[in-house]
Amino acid sequence: MSWETSSLYIDSEIGRLTKVLIHSPGKEIEVMTPERAEKVLYNDIIPLSVVSAEHRKLKAFLSRISTVYEVTDLLREVIGNTESRREMIELISAPVKLHRDEELMALSEEEFLSVLVCGLKAKKDTLAAYLSHREFDLNPLPNLYFTRDSAMVYLDRVITGSMAARVRRREAILMSEIFRHSQKVAPPQFLFDGAVNEDPEITIEGGDFLVFSKDVLIIGVSERTTAKAVDLIAEKIVREIDAPVHIFALILPKKRATIHLDMIFTLIDRNLALVYEPCILGHEKVPVVRMDIFPDGRRNISSVPDIFHGLASLGYELQPVFCGGDDPLSQQREQWISGANVFAFAPGKILGYDCNEATFDALSRAGFAIRSADTFIEGKESVNAYTRLVVGIPGIELARGGGGIRCMTMPLKREPL
Repeated sequence: MSWETSSLYIDSEIGRLTKVLIHSPGKEIEVMTPERAEKVLYNDIIPLSVVSAEHRKLKAFLSRISTVYEVTDLLREVIGNTESRREMIELISAPVKLHRDEELMALSEEEFLSVLVCGLKAKKDTLAAYLSHREFDLNPLPNLYFTRDSAMVYLDRVITGSMAARVRRREAILMSEIFRHSQKVAPPQFLFDGAVNEDPEITIEGGDFLVFSKDVLIIGVSERTTAKAVDLIAEKIVREIDAPVHIFALILPKKRATIHLDMIFTLIDRNLALVYEPCILGHEKVPVVRMDIFPDGRRNISSVPDIFHGLASLGYELQPVFCGGDDPLSQQREQWISGANVFAFAPGKILGYDCNEATFDALSRAGFAIRSADTFIEGKESVNAYTRLVVGIPGIELARGGGGIRCMTMPLKREPL
C-alpha cells in the first residue's frame, strides 16, 4: 500500500502534516485536587476554562493546516456499534475487576462516552463500599489530552502505548479500539498493541518514540519506556518491514524533568533539533546507544558520544538549537515548561508555547520567523509564506499538566520527507 492510499503514514517527525489526532480537555480535568494531582502525574491542578481556551487555539491552528480528528468523535463512532461497545467494556473492566457490564451496556451513547473519559463513580451500595474512600470504579483520564503518549504511527503501522502508570492504561485501550474499529483510521496494521500487553517489564510511550526517517528511530529509555520494550519493537520492525533499521537509544535519568525524550529533544527541520543542552550535549549528557538491526537476525550494538555524532555516522548532519538559549537559568526554567517539546507541522515549521521567550529568541537567531497562532487562525497570513517559522500558542496552563505541544498531537499522516 502506498502512502497516498494509506489512512496512516509517518516516516519522519517533520514531514508536512495532513492528519492529526487530538483530545480537547473537558470535565475530566475538573476532578483534579491538590492531593490527586501527583497520583495522576500532574504538576499542579489547572483551571479548565483557561486550559480549554489555550487548547482551542491549538485546534484552530491545526485545523487550518490539516485534517483534525478528536478522540471523542472517533470513540463515539466505535461505541455506536453494539459489539464494539461490549468489547470495549470487557477491556476496560478487566484490569480493575469491574463487574458492571450490563449497566454500562444500558447507558446512552453520550453517557457511556462520559464514563470512558470522565470516569465511573464507585457504587456505595454496601457498608464496606460506603465506608471506603474509593471515589471511582473507573478513574477519570485527565491525561488524555496528551494523545501522543498512548499511540504512535511508524510508516503505515500502529504502536499503542504500554503505559508505565496504571492510571493511564485505559488511554491505550481507547486508542487501540479506535484504530481497530473507527472507519476514519482503520484498518491499520499493528506493529505492537501495548494495550493488551501484560509484561510489566515492557512499557513504551509515544513521548519517547521519534521517527527520524524510514530506517532511523530515536527512542528514549526512560521511566516510561523500558529497554526491553525497545528490544521488542526492534525485533518486530525487522520481522515485519524486512529492512535494516538503526535505533539510537538515549538513556534518560528517571526524574520528573525527563519523563520522556521529547522533553529534551525534538526535531524541527531537516538539519536542526531543539534540545535541552545539559542533557544532550552538556554536563548531564545522557548515554546514547546505537543499535543496527538486520532482517537476518544480526544486531550490532555500540555506544556513541551523543545523538549528533551518532546520526553523523549514518551521514546525517544535524545541528542543535538550545531550549532556553545559552543561559543555564533560562534553559532550566523553559525546559520545565516544555520549551523543548515543540511540534513540527512541516520541515522548519513548528508549534511551541509562546511563554518560552528565550527559546523563541534562540530559534529566531537560527532563522525562524516568530508569529502568533492568531495571525494564521484569522487568515491574515499563510504558513506557506515562510521557510522557517515558529507559531506561538498560549500554553502556560496546559504546560502545568506536564507536557508540551508534541505531547498533545498524535500525527496520523505526514507527506513523505
